[in-house]
Amino acid sequence: MKKLIEYLLMSCLILISFTACGQKIDAELTLDRIIEHAESNSLYRESVDWNSLKEEMYELTINAKSTLDLKPALDLMLKELNDSHGRIFHNSQYLSCYTGEKKEHRTTMNSETYNQIQSGQVYEFKTLILEDSIGYVRIVGLPMGNNEKMAMEIQDAVCKIIDQGAKKWIIDLRYNGGGNMFPMVEGISNIIGDGIVGGTKGVTEDESSVWKIKDGDFYYDDQTVALENKCGLKKNPKIAVLTSVYTASSGEALAVILKNRPKTRFFGSKTMGMITATDWKQIDSLTAMSISVSYYKDRENNLYNKYVDVDENIDFEPNSDLEKDNGINRAIEWLNKKK
Repeated sequence: MKKLIEYLLMSCLILISFTACGQKIDAELTLDRIIEHAESNSLYRESVDWNSLKEEMYELTINAKSTLDLKPALDLMLKELNDSHGRIFHNSQYLSCYTGEKKEHRTTMNSETYNQIQSGQVYEFKTLILEDSIGYVRIVGLPMGNNEKMAMEIQDAVCKIIDQGAKKWIIDLRYNGGGNMFPMVEGISNIIGDGIVGGTKGVTEDESSVWKIKDGDFYYDDQTVALENKCGLKKNPKIAVLTSVYTASSGEALAVILKNRPKTRFFGSKTMGMITATDWKQIDSLTAMSISVSYYKDRENNLYNKYVDVDENIDFEPNSDLEKDNGINRAIEWLNKKK
């Protein structure tokens, strides 16, 4: 009986050892795959001494038994890359990110406003017609999902106010915290107009891309949503663009698309500065990563690696009534000038 108990105890110890070993091996494999992807694809990969960084990362995870234990090493990697737009996820939750040093123009940010805009629940997409045939379109951040459906909702609302007589435009990106740029751009592509509207620049030519609008449809290289119903609009209408420090990521991409467009002027403040295109890499069944792979560039090939600036600085008060909104009022004043 004693030998049987000893045998069972030994079996349990062996089983526990194998389980822990298996978990450790899984964690190591996950770390290896994350490093491999970053080393091959990161926009900032050439600024890092990978041999030294990997040594530090492996040292930090020497006792890692699960993916969650990789966080210190992943935090270090994103910090060394200086990738404040990079994210690593586990089980659909943030595992690692790097906020970077606080930029001077972000000192006015209000954390409550930031969280409200990022939530997508407080400030909604809005269109209406203002005085003097001015169409107002507030584009907010959008999630991944049915691009055609989301783009159609924007386009239908835009077409409605075109039918009501909108000829000049305010595109309000102040409440746009980022997300999915395809429906944002496609939804207002008939306002923006056809042609090359920008793109991205990566480390190599193969990692760069072209953004264009053709026959009213937005193309990211060969990717497009391509809606069927379009509404007519006067060519190259006058556009006032509103941005804020809360305008981020794909919201900034849309701002870049409007930069250096004829008859277009920017009002508000510098954008947040998450001005990189990011990829998406599934590492294992529960782990994924998204890192910066290229900078945005506008239709004149100007590169944006800090933020998107404005022509006129206007303070942003997110809860102002439309009639008292300084940004909107200044935009209306400019739109109504004859020149």
